[in-house]
Amino acid sequence: MTDDNGTHDAGAPRQHAARMPQSGHGIASFVIAMVSGLVILASITFSALIVASGDAEQHLPVFGLIGIVMCVFLALSLAGLVLGFIALRRQDRRRTFGAVGLGLNALILVGTVGLVLVGTFFSHSNS
Repeated sequence: MTDDNGTHDAGAPRQHAARMPQSGHGIASFVIAMVSGLVILASITFSALIVASGDAEQHLPVFGLIGIVMCVFLALSLAGLVLGFIALRRQDRRRTFGAVGLGLNALILVGTVGLVLVGTFFSHSNS
């Protein structure tokens, strides 16, 4: 950016970025990541508490409900991942929330799949 006298303004990109609005897709991706992460973490914790109590076979319907809730929120996290990609592709908006939402949603998906694989491995090694 140049002023009227022809000098170059070094802070122009920063000022331009400050005037750009946040991406709605990025904010949605971030909110989805926060909600999905908390619900999935609570589901895993609740399942672990039931198993640790020793009477897990009495609570099989509860495990089914927890599994359905986790699948729904993992699918929602996948949608948040897509929204994060969309937010990063937008050139006319800020991309901060999109990048954070994309990273958190990817971490949720990879972490949950990793926990399932570790749990499957340990359950088969103990049999």
